[in-house]
Amino acid sequence: MLNANTFNQIIAKAWADERFKNRLLGDPAAVLAAEGIDFPPGVTVSVVENTATHLNLILPIPPTDLSDDELDGLGGGFGWCFTL
Repeated sequence: MLNANTFNQIIAKAWADERFKNRLLGDPAAVLAAEGIDFPPGVTVSVVENTATHLNLILPIPPTDLSDDELDGLGGGFGWCFTL
C-alpha cells in the first residue's frame, strides 16, 4: 500500500512535473501502479487537487473495532497546507 514517504515522493513528482500530475489526475490507478503501488481488486483510486479557491476534505473510513465510548475519547488532529 502507500506509506508516507512514497506518498510524499509522488506529491513532489506531481509538483515538479506537470505532465506526470496530469496523468496522475487522469488515470491515478495506472500511474500509481507504474510507480509500484498496487491496490486490491475492486478498490477505486481518486486523486484530486486543492487550489487557491477549492479545498478537498477527505473523510477516512471510521474504525470498526472501537466502541462508541472509545471513539468519543479519541483525540485527533489535522493539518492544513496552503501554498499560494
